[in-house]
Amino acid sequence: MVLNYWTCGIAFLAAYLLTVRFFRYKRRDGVTAKFSGKGRPLSDMTAAEAHEIMTMLQELEFPYAFQKARTISLLKVAGGIPTMSKLFAVTGQNTRRNAGKRAVDTEILLREVHHNGRDTDRYMKAVARMNYLHTRYRKAGKILDDDMLHTLGSGVVEAFRIVDNEEWRKLSKEERCAIGIFHKALGEDLGIPWTSLPSHQGGWEDGAHFASELRDWTVRYEERVAKFTATNDQYVRVYVDSAMSGMPRFFTTLLRKIVGLELDDVMRSSLGLEKPGIILRTIISGSKALRKTLLRYFTLPRPQFRAVKALHEKPNPKTGLYNFFSTGLQPWYVKKDAWSTWGPSALFVRILGGRLPGSHGDRFHPQGYDLTTIGPKPQEGRGHENMAATMEFLRARNISSCPFQKGYQQKGESQVDPIF
Repeated sequence: MVLNYWTCGIAFLAAYLLTVRFFRYKRRDGVTAKFSGKGRPLSDMTAAEAHEIMTMLQELEFPYAFQKARTISLLKVAGGIPTMSKLFAVTGQNTRRNAGKRAVDTEILLREVHHNGRDTDRYMKAVARMNYLHTRYRKAGKILDDDMLHTLGSGVVEAFRIVDNEEWRKLSKEERCAIGIFHKALGEDLGIPWTSLPSHQGGWEDGAHFASELRDWTVRYEERVAKFTATNDQYVRVYVDSAMSGMPRFFTTLLRKIVGLELDDVMRSSLGLEKPGIILRTIISGSKALRKTLLRYFTLPRPQFRAVKALHEKPNPKTGLYNFFSTGLQPWYVKKDAWSTWGPSALFVRILGGRLPGSHGDRFHPQGYDLTTIGPKPQEGRGHENMAATMEFLRARNISSCPFQKGYQQKGESQVDPIF
């Protein structure tokens, strides 16, 4: 009888593991079959197909990795590149009072362009708002074209690194191609020149080629310009240290080391973060390896109905504005309800001394955000005409084909200066 129990248990486990293996790679194999299976070259991947793949990666396959990639990328861009950290300091955005809103505003704009199709109003409004907020600094030479290119490329660097090193599988060439197409299109909409990239004259074979070249250039750019400065240190103290300001000093030190572990030597030095010791490295590396193993061999893939949504799909019916998910100790744009004030995450925020929706009246805008006004307080309510012109410009562009197909530019899509 005992033997029968063991036999049934082993058979059930084997069947379960085979089921996990079959379904775990089904989405990846489905994407591959559209190209390798049908003999289509990657240069034929359309912008719509790339968006579909990006949605799958961000909401179903690797939501944790892509969110983490966005967070690490923002830290590197804004705090590790001296020209950018200096700009944040002189514009008054590097203070504890302004830091929370600035970080959330940036996160919202990035999520809007990452998760909405290029032909949607929300994508166009987010791009138009970013262009408006950046244009005066770009024209004044305070944001360099290479800084913009590095900002774009940093997202590719971190997405590739985190997925390949920490997730249950690596990215396929088709998925890398989709990431490349997305960033190529976004870079064009932001008016970022490609002249610093080696293949800017001859062109790229496909999205995967473009993404790899942008990644390699970004890493070399960091090696060349990322140096420790006082404004870099100020950025870290405001955006990293303040997260644990209400806790004993030990927790701040621990957080700095954990963040430092996610960076290479160049960016860790530029940000002035401490290198973690062998014990902490072993604990974190072991945790990542365990997570990877459990996901790969023992966990069924995330079903469609449990897709991780980065944004609310519909506005708040009472205000017509979009609410946001709570991401820190300050509830910017979070709707006040029972869950957001008494749910598990809200209780955790209370323990850490954070604010809850509705704190200080309307200070944290619980009614939601408007993409036409989001940004630093001095810029609220400004730039509507510029944004409208940019959106009209984007609507007029041909965005249906792949930016790496022959004849692409003849069809109307080319690198031009956006209308700010």
